[in-house]
Amino acid sequence: MGVIEGTRIAGSRIRPWENAGPPKSGSAGTLYSVAEAGDMLMDITNGVLYVNEGSQASPYWTPVGLDQAPLFGVSTDFRDQVGQALATADAEGIIASSGLRVFGDGLAENDSGLVVQTATEGGSVGRCTTTDETAHVIAIGMEAGVMQPDQHSQLVVDVELTHVTAITNRSGFVGFIGTAADALVAAVTGATTTTTLVQDDVAGVFFDTGFTDADRLYAAHNKSNESATQDVDTGGRDTSTNIPAAATYMRLRVEIDVAGNMLVFADKAQIASILLALDVDEECSPVVYLEANTAAGISMDVRRFATWANRA
Repeated sequence: MGVIEGTRIAGSRIRPWENAGPPKSGSAGTLYSVAEAGDMLMDITNGVLYVNEGSQASPYWTPVGLDQAPLFGVSTDFRDQVGQALATADAEGIIASSGLRVFGDGLAENDSGLVVQTATEGGSVGRCTTTDETAHVIAIGMEAGVMQPDQHSQLVVDVELTHVTAITNRSGFVGFIGTAADALVAAVTGATTTTTLVQDDVAGVFFDTGFTDADRLYAAHNKSNESATQDVDTGGRDTSTNIPAAATYMRLRVEIDVAGNMLVFADKAQIASILLALDVDEECSPVVYLEANTAAGISMDVRRFATWANRA
């Protein structure tokens, strides 16, 4: 079935939706050109209520809370003021109040990890800082291997972040990876116009100041070690979108559907679409990471982090 006309409540229309899975966002997403900003959609199949944070032309579907029984994941805006500073590169930290995992091989100094900053206008932020070593990573996300496209219908990671200093000597990634070890190293790297895929299972968006276009966001994908390298100028990988200057927030989202297709969004606008980015039967983990490409600590501020999928 498709859309069943709903009723308008307090300015928003609730639209029941009976289909084979959760709604897709984007310019060809569920109810594009139909659902208005603020409209809600009830996924009758799974029993989850979503709200359109985007527009009628490009809906951006987000669950109305992750405490709905069919969903699992993590969501935090650091209002609890709890962080996780770690000084051991082979350790992980789980923030009990939210379930957010802090990990990576860049946890090797007393001031590395995630430290919640004093609240200012807009609330608290978690500051993620690497150690002062080249090619070291600070990552946030969930435990290794917790999501799989054919088991969990749709995988989403959504983050609002900014860089604390100028966009130099660093790289960053938002998406899904197959191996999320405690001492995680970069899953992808970039130089001139070539992406090197370090991990066998990768689907996400990233930038690397080693690229010719140092602040450009590119889609990266490796379906079961399908490719060792990729040209960022081909295959729809160039998003035509740049990381903003320091102290300017950007909201990034990666969605993986049940077929392994990937959609990428920046500030709720679709910027990339990659078919068959992941094998559907491969386990993966949602992750956001920052890598230092210099022997100095690099920091990013995260205002909100969320990731979710349907339970099997």
